[in-house]
Amino acid sequence: MAASLLGKLVGQPMHGPRVAITLARFLPDGLVSVIRDGPGEAVVVALEQTTETPELVWTPAMAASLSAQISTMASELFREQMKGRVVDWDVPEQASGQQEMRDEPQVGGIYVRLFLKDPKFPLRNPKRFLEGLLDQYLSSIAATHYETQAIDPELPLLLSAALVSLLRVHPALADHVGYLGYVPKLVAAVAFEGRRETMASGEVDNGNHAERTYDADNGSSEQTQTPQERVRLSCLRVLHQLAASTTCAEAMAATSAGTPQVVPLLMKAIGWQGGSILALETLKRVVVAGNRARDALVAQGLK
Repeated sequence: MAASLLGKLVGQPMHGPRVAITLARFLPDGLVSVIRDGPGEAVVVALEQTTETPELVWTPAMAASLSAQISTMASELFREQMKGRVVDWDVPEQASGQQEMRDEPQVGGIYVRLFLKDPKFPLRNPKRFLEGLLDQYLSSIAATHYETQAIDPELPLLLSAALVSLLRVHPALADHVGYLGYVPKLVAAVAFEGRRETMASGEVDNGNHAERTYDADNGSSEQTQTPQERVRLSCLRVLHQLAASTTCAEAMAATSAGTPQVVPLLMKAIGWQGGSILALETLKRVVVAGNRARDALVAQGLK
């Protein structure tokens, strides 16, 4: 009955969003969605079982921790009220039951690493996940430009891998990227990372040869990559996947004053360590016959 009542409260048009935000301070987004969808019996089952999916991580231990926290909060509030005081009480920012997952990268309610393990998992809202990935990916790249910001150097690579996997499983989402205007931002990011790595190489290159490793994606042996090289290749992989969409390929042709042109950029990327095949395949994709901006892209190459 309580679960059904919560479901009705969350679904209430006026106050439902506020109730959902309050519940999200205690429960993972996945469980809040279960409460919203109902029925109450399904909510009770979800609360009692162990679940590990890209949308929900929940265990009996987490349930017990949350139950203990709520019990303690209720007891403390009751004691204060019994003293005749007016208590200015608010719910905590996050319940203890979710603390064990607080360091796990999460975007749009999706645990990124768990999604990469199972990219075909049927997401409730793949568009929300896509938009969140794009925003956080561009932000994480920008954060690597400033040494004062504490940023996990693996985060941009993780987010780009999730983007590519999502677009492979849901290719129609690539058109959505084109409509939202992310393509010029991604092209600019590739161009900036390319210039940044060139400057870094000029500063540190002393003619020494680095240890060689094998890149399975590129299918060739290559030198150990610097962090900047890994980031710019992650950008290139995202562009490569988006180029399969005619909408995105046409968006790549749209340039304005001061913005980089995609074809010269891809031609330059052919010489990047580990990027030659990706760059060539991306060039092939953007100049397909169905692209209405094909002539403009060819003109970029001829210049």
